Amino acid sequence: MCMQMTALRPYQKWHWAGDEIVHDAVIPAARRIPNTKRRSYPIDIRGFLSIESNAVLRNALQRMIERLPAEGARRFSARRPGSFDFRARVIGKFLSEEVRYIRSARGFDEWLFPEETLARGGGDCEDLAFLLAALLEESGISRTCIRVALGRLVDHHSGEGGYHAWVVYQCEDGGWEILEPVSLNRAGRSARDSRHKKLARGPAKGKHTPGPSSKRDIEYVPHFVFNRDHLWRIRSREHRAAMNFKDYLGFRIDRFWTKFDPAFAVKAHEHIFDQALAGILSPEDISQVKHQSFAVDVNVLGYDPRDHFDFAYIPEGWQRVEERLADGSIADFGLAAHAIGDFYAHSLYAHCVPPGPDGLLPLYDPAAPPDLGSVVYDFSNLPIPECAQNAQEAADLWQGRLISGQWWRWYTAYPDELQAPAQLAPRRCLPDHDAVAVDGSTCPDSHKLYPSAQQYKRQFQLRLDAATRHVRQEAQAWASRR
Repeated sequence: MCMQMTALRPYQKWHWAGDEIVHDAVIPAARRIPNTKRRSYPIDIRGFLSIESNAVLRNALQRMIERLPAEGARRFSARRPGSFDFRARVIGKFLSEEVRYIRSARGFDEWLFPEETLARGGGDCEDLAFLLAALLEESGISRTCIRVALGRLVDHHSGEGGYHAWVVYQCEDGGWEILEPVSLNRAGRSARDSRHKKLARGPAKGKHTPGPSSKRDIEYVPHFVFNRDHLWRIRSREHRAAMNFKDYLGFRIDRFWTKFDPAFAVKAHEHIFDQALAGILSPEDISQVKHQSFAVDVNVLGYDPRDHFDFAYIPEGWQRVEERLADGSIADFGLAAHAIGDFYAHSLYAHCVPPGPDGLLPLYDPAAPPDLGSVVYDFSNLPIPECAQNAQEAADLWQGRLISGQWWRWYTAYPDELQAPAQLAPRRCLPDHDAVAVDGSTCPDSHKLYPSAQQYKRQFQLRLDAATRHVRQEAQAWASRR
């Protein structure tokens, strides 16, 4: 759950900084040279980001600053912790208000420079990505933390997708965050809403078109990334990433809009923070809570199962929640709120404890945990990676205790202090996270605990409601102590 209902696959497995420098970043341009008929001439793709000390972009940034309250304006220009991430959020908001997504039939040879996109009031995904990256750098964010990505957006469930461009930003916590230029602007949302309204009326005769409530399994697959220093290749199993860059762009443009729909590019999600924190915290505080929730999720090199109630670290997870709630900082509140959502999503609490007479799941009280002595686990049909024992023996280790799945992934770290054999071995005998957790609104094919869509949906609603109520309860108590 992680407080963000999204159909996106985890994307921290990609080396967003780039794997291999591509020395030939030259592409053919077809932009007409003024007062000539000449079109085909070489251009460096990095030139679309070569905007250092650009007065037009500085003016745009100044307009953003003038709209902020005094404290926000000071923070935008500061160099203290959180200020760079704050700039990224402000710039994203600016794009949502000042530019439009405009679908274009233009090719890579007619992309707009950032000033042209501003003057036009919008552009396609490449134009918006170039503008977003240029504004981030001009605001003072190091270009080492910024990449424009060229790749594909794929819905693995439907098999649809298309070529796309977006921005990745390495936030202050170290994780790479996808900044989606289409979802940052009104027209992108309008395209999504229009698409969903059309789907609600039903698909065209003889065609199957997935509606907004259908399964989504969306992945960002980068092929190349660049800033104004270098162009890099991203290693993957996709043959397109191994192509010569000039050939890749030609291949990409020929097929770009054949199946792509901007709705894929929108990280469509319900954020329960909006429901839980509205009227209690300020919009800026809510924004910071959301950012902390995101940061702890994407910082896979700082992964700690106690932050997410994974690997059956239930008492330890609640101890962290209580310490962070007592701290008083908005950053720690965000981490605590994220963990509360993860508790209901990842643990088997909702599986073991029945709803009350009102049909709602009772909120968990770490000071008085429920008695689960009568609960009997059956792991016989569940995947148990790296367990040295059979399924029955693995289940016997955890009978009577509240558990969650193990989230062991090759691209994450794991705390050294938790890797002592006596501590790690029994936790590697827990079911895999994906087989038991209820992280999203649609039932994944890998889910074993609730294989039917109806069962899964019921569990999701129970857990979502409980997480929202619990976060709201803690927010009211936390705000009263400020």
